[in-house]
Amino acid sequence: MVGIRRAIALLILGFYITQFAMTALLGPDELFACYLAMSLCYGLAFVGLAAQWFWARWFAMGVGNFGALLLLVLFKIGPEPLIAIVGGSHLIIALCLLGEGMAASYEHSEHTAERWNFQEESMALMRRAVKSAGSTLPMLILYTLAPKADTFSYLVLTAGLLGLFGLLRGRTWGVFLLGATGATALLGGLGVFGPPPVGYVIFCAQGLPVIYGPFVGILAGGLMLIPLIFAGPMIRFIRAQPA
Repeated sequence: MVGIRRAIALLILGFYITQFAMTALLGPDELFACYLAMSLCYGLAFVGLAAQWFWARWFAMGVGNFGALLLLVLFKIGPEPLIAIVGGSHLIIALCLLGEGMAASYEHSEHTAERWNFQEESMALMRRAVKSAGSTLPMLILYTLAPKADTFSYLVLTAGLLGLFGLLRGRTWGVFLLGATGATALLGGLGVFGPPPVGYVIFCAQGLPVIYGPFVGILAGGLMLIPLIFAGPMIRFIRAQPA
């Protein structure tokens, strides 16, 4: 059922691409950039998954994990059908992409083996790093493109996107750039650079955004985990160099 599961994941991703794009076009002007970027983020997961790029399954699962976190909100506010549907549908994305059969079309495909020649350890590290990026990039978008975004916010988002590009290309500078972006977002969420921006996560049933304030920046700080994932191999590499 690999094909069916991939089709379900693509169908849900396509729905959110359209949903965020329509919100950007029809919603308040101050949310245009934020929701357009969210649509493009989901679009990246959609295109990569459909094209069977080796990292796309991990990234799409990360995006699914991001949305599934909304299910935790139900413990605080009680039953809210819209949040349950959004969180549950994102969880379905992540679950549909699990399994060795699905991995055989992506990171374990013959094309990936011939082009990238990953070792098992490096494959595991890339998997964790790309999943983390997929989970936190939407948070970075919500943090940097919240209403009243300034030049500094755009620079932080640009650094994060460049870092993601570097990570997917297997570049060490991409790992460190993502870590630096996460640290900046974390400090911003803690108010080090002034009052933290208000992050709009999702529209509730009344048509108003659920607001998470500084927590969006703090959660975007999860990008700091990516350099930590590679810390062990980097340290071993440095120690192995001749004095």
